[in-house]
Amino acid sequence: MHFRQFLHSEKGCISYAMGCPSQGVCAIIDPQGDPRFYVDHCEENAMVVKQVLETHAHADHFSCARRLAELTASPLYLGANAEVHYPFEPLADRQEFMFGRWRGEILHTPGHTPEHISILIEDWFLLTGDLLFVGDVGRIDLSLAALSRKQLEMRARIMYGSLQKLMTLPEWTEVYPGHYRGSVCGRGLDDKTVSTLGRERRLTPALGMSEAEFIEFQLTNLPPLPEDFHRIKQHNLGAALAAQTI
Repeated sequence: MHFRQFLHSEKGCISYAMGCPSQGVCAIIDPQGDPRFYVDHCEENAMVVKQVLETHAHADHFSCARRLAELTASPLYLGANAEVHYPFEPLADRQEFMFGRWRGEILHTPGHTPEHISILIEDWFLLTGDLLFVGDVGRIDLSLAALSRKQLEMRARIMYGSLQKLMTLPEWTEVYPGHYRGSVCGRGLDDKTVSTLGRERRLTPALGMSEAEFIEFQLTNLPPLPEDFHRIKQHNLGAALAAQTI
């Protein structure tokens, strides 16, 4: 197994490579920046990029997933509910996903966005995207359209259910999030970039809340919007491209 975590310090973001050197193939998850970086990394480790996955449509940084998929002639995968303006392969809840000879399971975990997924690999470690961080959980207000209080409450209720879904997994399951301290996608993120579900259950305040408490938590003391939020979100949804072609 080849598993690498890439830290992007400018905005506290994390991307991943999940590869199988014995088969010479690698998947890249939540890529950003220069797509050649991921191609070069795989080639340096005797692999080629064969799959590109996004846990969700990001709102705080420009994704290079589409460019990487085009550069490597790889399919681009997103959660089945993704409302983006470009082709992708949909991922269903509980779907098996093979990374070479390594088995993954797709978990539909909406709340941060409707299409958000987490990825459980070999029943051992979990890529949680912007749902669960080390010391914190994701936010529910990063939408291009203005959301009413009722809509925000619904999003928070959905995220609460997604977190409870993760909490059914064993305590020793390792957590690999999409952000660490420096990101505005949460409130109290830690500098650490890996944890376990047991550790987060004990030490992340939001995971000990009732549903009503969690909803109120998500609706108060919201962090500022990411810098250049609207342009980034439109780019990652393909909305700007769609507008140009109308």
